[in-house]
Amino acid sequence: MFLCAGAVIHLVHSNEIKDMGGLRKLMPVTHIAFLIACLAIAGVPPFAGFFSKEEILLAAFNANKLIYAVALFTAALTAFYMFRLYFSIFWSKESAHHDTHHEGTVSMKIPLIILAVCTIGVGFIPFAKLVTADGAALETHIDILFSLAPVGLTLIAILIAARLYKQQNEGPQKIADALGVFYRVVSRKFYMDELYLFITKKIIFPLIGKPIAWIDRNIVDGCMNALAAITVKISGWIKGMQSGKVQGYALYFFGGVTLLAILFIYVWK
Repeated sequence: MFLCAGAVIHLVHSNEIKDMGGLRKLMPVTHIAFLIACLAIAGVPPFAGFFSKEEILLAAFNANKLIYAVALFTAALTAFYMFRLYFSIFWSKESAHHDTHHEGTVSMKIPLIILAVCTIGVGFIPFAKLVTADGAALETHIDILFSLAPVGLTLIAILIAARLYKQQNEGPQKIADALGVFYRVVSRKFYMDELYLFITKKIIFPLIGKPIAWIDRNIVDGCMNALAAITVKISGWIKGMQSGKVQGYALYFFGGVTLLAILFIYVWK
């Protein structure tokens, strides 16, 4: 999915969905790989995501029915927004890029093909036999009857996404208008970006960041600079003793020995 997204951005030179649409003919390899990835994430059998999703839903069903209901709704919602993305990028409208761009080099397409093939078949590999907490292989199985509800809701979500986004129409805007404030709040990601900017720019930076920066600049750096200045000053005082003349060093040595001798013989009797 991420490699497909990179290939799309490489072609349209933008990561805004409004700049995309109708790319299936210009990007046949990426289109198929992206579709396979969406089917896997949505949990459509027999793609890889189906097997892991069913195990999670079954565990939730056996543990707590409320959690299972939330997980079931979330799975359907995932299928809807993944195919909203798929139809918005590769269908929706005529491409505005035509022959001015290309899908990408062979080095970009080969990884997409390899991963798409793996996504189709990797779910059949019995990885559960390699997962263990007590030395025994983890038991997993697929219950066809249990999977009817999740897969059915997933397919319904995909059909709804196709109805709304495969071709440009007024449906999405009508739904947005009907939801009113709720849609605006959700579309603005519950104003988390604005809240983050307010907390950082209005609270953290002026009330915490600036005082810390002042302490670092004036106290921490000031102490280090003072130590450096003192070191330089002391070295300036004592560097005169380092003349490099052996005679002078010998004079200091014998002078020191003489002072110690006088100290120990006459003072510390």
